[in-house]
Amino acid sequence: MDSPDSGPGHDDAAAAGAPHVPAAVLRSWDQAEAKLFPLVMARPDAYERALRMIAELAARLRDTCPDVPALLAAHNTGADLVTEPAVGIGPELVAAAACAMRYRELVTTGAAQRRLAALAKARDQGLEWTVVEENGDPARAPYIPYQRVEAHVRSGKAVIISVEPDETLTRAVHRIDAADLDLATGVLRAGAELGSYSSADAAAHALEGIRANGHPGEP
Repeated sequence: MDSPDSGPGHDDAAAAGAPHVPAAVLRSWDQAEAKLFPLVMARPDAYERALRMIAELAARLRDTCPDVPALLAAHNTGADLVTEPAVGIGPELVAAAACAMRYRELVTTGAAQRRLAALAKARDQGLEWTVVEENGDPARAPYIPYQRVEAHVRSGKAVIISVEPDETLTRAVHRIDAADLDLATGVLRAGAELGSYSSADAAAHALEGIRANGHPGEP
């Protein structure tokens, strides 16, 4: 299972409480990246140049756009964000792709900060385990995927509980994966699958055992 911090999707980011970005803007960023990708095969030299320009512009946005409103303001300048001539590469595509990269960074950072805040609150309340992240509505699963992260407050050991449809799209699969939550940065790293269950009751029973053990993934 990939780490939840490896690059959250736009829908996941919105569910996690990230600042709102208009759907049209998100689509424009996605489309820009999709249009640049074919250059890999057709013109690898142009693709390498585009990647360099995107990385350099994203670094500038990192300095000038500390939050989503600032990033949206930069996005509104369009191709003017690109100061370097880009022969054969649309500057508007470079600008949009760099904005998309910076947005993913902001979402990841915001999610990490919210996890740390949840841990701090649980620590003040004397809790042993706490929910640090939740996406979706369990009442609507599996038709709409559901996921939450619970962490052991002192150790940062965590579990990712998810509900998704099975291969027939008619039944729910309840899955529990191990994870580690960095207590200093809030970064979440997913680990091995601990179990997959066909019922909510079975998953809840397994989760109780994991909480009692205090160390997900260990016997």
